[in-house]
Amino acid sequence: MRHKFTKYLGRVTENLELGFEEKWIYVHYTIGAREKTACLLKNENKSDEEYLKSFFEENKVSAEMKNEVKRFLKDEKNRNETHWNEFTTFLMKALSLNMVFGIAIALSVYCGFKLGSFLDQRFELYPTFTLIGTFLGIGVGGLTVYSMVQKYFKSPKQEKPKNENPKGMDLTNKINYPIIDVTIDDVRKAVRTFSDHLPKGVFRTILVQEDGSIDFKQLAPLLGGVPAKKFYMSKETYDLFEDSEKQIPIEMDIVQRAVDQYVKDHKEYPMLKFDPHHRVNYYQLMQDHYLKTAPETQFYITNLDGLITHIKPQKKNSSLS
Repeated sequence: MRHKFTKYLGRVTENLELGFEEKWIYVHYTIGAREKTACLLKNENKSDEEYLKSFFEENKVSAEMKNEVKRFLKDEKNRNETHWNEFTTFLMKALSLNMVFGIAIALSVYCGFKLGSFLDQRFELYPTFTLIGTFLGIGVGGLTVYSMVQKYFKSPKQEKPKNENPKGMDLTNKINYPIIDVTIDDVRKAVRTFSDHLPKGVFRTILVQEDGSIDFKQLAPLLGGVPAKKFYMSKETYDLFEDSEKQIPIEMDIVQRAVDQYVKDHKEYPMLKFDPHHRVNYYQLMQDHYLKTAPETQFYITNLDGLITHIKPQKKNSSLS
């Protein structure tokens, strides 16, 4: 059976597919345009996590993906242990209750037989009451066994937690969350957790309001309250910004769309070929009418499938062309 994992790193999608067999582990990993497939031979006394560790390090798998796989392997181990415990419990019940069933039926038949024999001797109707008592004992014994089976072997119905959110309804409006102070890292972690639990095809941009700020009514359960100040998110790159930088995500979305369209039309990035920092060339974008005006913020093209950033790179990057 194959198990699939997906993470969203900005607009770049990271996918991992794992297949566990007795002698090997199948791994298929993609991030952006990069793809890697491997079969890891299980020829040593190591755990599945240890076999995958070298593959993850070699292919620079994200920490979020590593943690997701680690949780999965832990849950799978717990499920296997749970299944074994359930089987042993069932086996013990079966062995012990079989003896109880036999004793219950034997006592019922014996009591019915003795009662019938007593009545036959008293009323001289042998074997009428003996037969009636015997069959009555068999019936009582059967009912006793049936009631015991229902009590000890019937799977209990799983009760839903009282605080379960029915039908995925948003209950945040019904709870008065406190105003709290949070850092941008706290917000970033909450956004990632929120996006990890979104249905397939739904993206974290549903958190972004018309002015670019984040709707914290949806994140309040994860943060434990509503932040005292606003934070903003780029819809194109998912980068987060504080109130003092709220203009950057607006410009970033405009420039990112322009860069994407330019690359689609020209098959190259809008930047000077020998620019060590890979700055977005606004002149090229305006000349070809991808931008109307040059933004105030200088953006740079990264290695992540042409995503842009407002942070000036520290190292010379020669892999883009």
